[in-house]
Amino acid sequence: GGVFVFGKHAWLRHGEAFSVIFRTFARFSPTEVRVTDPDRCGSCGTACRDRDGGCVDCYECFEGAAKSVRELNLRPYAVGLARPLVESNAVGNDMLAVVILLLASVSFDGFGATGAWVDFQSAVVNTVGGSTNQVFNGLTLADTLGVLLFPVLFLLVYLLFSRLMSGAAGGTPGGPDLARLFAYSLVPIALAYNIAHFIALLLVQGQLLVPLVSDPFGFGWDLLGTAGYTVDPGVINAKVLWFLSVAVIVVGHMLAVYLSHVLAARTFADRSAATASQYPMMALMVVYTVISLWIIAQPIVL
Repeated sequence: GGVFVFGKHAWLRHGEAFSVIFRTFARFSPTEVRVTDPDRCGSCGTACRDRDGGCVDCYECFEGAAKSVRELNLRPYAVGLARPLVESNAVGNDMLAVVILLLASVSFDGFGATGAWVDFQSAVVNTVGGSTNQVFNGLTLADTLGVLLFPVLFLLVYLLFSRLMSGAAGGTPGGPDLARLFAYSLVPIALAYNIAHFIALLLVQGQLLVPLVSDPFGFGWDLLGTAGYTVDPGVINAKVLWFLSVAVIVVGHMLAVYLSHVLAARTFADRSAATASQYPMMALMVVYTVISLWIIAQPIVL
């Protein structure tokens, strides 16, 4: 319906949630599509060209351009998050909300499996009373509060540190402007925590693909001789999982700090202001690193 009303590219760019999320994560990827013909971008429905004149990852242009001006390129990881965007294509409040939701949702998913969250659920149940209703009860209320309040809390904390960044750099740009300018620097953290949080699920439940490739439709086939494969829950032990999770989270935060420095150097003409702005951001990264490591260190109780 959205594609029919607004058009394919407009809907996938702004309205379809999974496309927006995966396009955001794709900025981290080591691949890009590029159109080298500036005339093609002139007929694009969005301001797709960066400040350096490049047309990168604009699939409207890529779809309509001739093969001779289309490129599939390799690039270092994460540099797509630091592309110099034009004002009309800069990060808005909508994309800031998406990035905050990416951070908050996976953090809540991890925190929701800890003993601390069970204690909170018990407190809510004791306050409002239990209920046999399968939809509206104390547990539902507690989880609903978590889903709603976690993103709000993350946003408020980020806006606070953005204001501190602005104050440290002399007050210009303001806190809300810096919050939007530095939003993409948080993506490596969200991506790293997604990997750390779901790697065990991927390695264990992902083994279900092995029998499925032999019997994809459940007809009793054994095309590749793997239909009888059973899941091995010990494919990764807790020690290896812990060190892998720590490594992924630390690397993700290091990349986030690097991107933040790149964006600061581009945003502030004065070198001292750019450096001063990064102290609050680095403090925020450290705080979130500690919280992330604390969450994955908690015993899973659900």
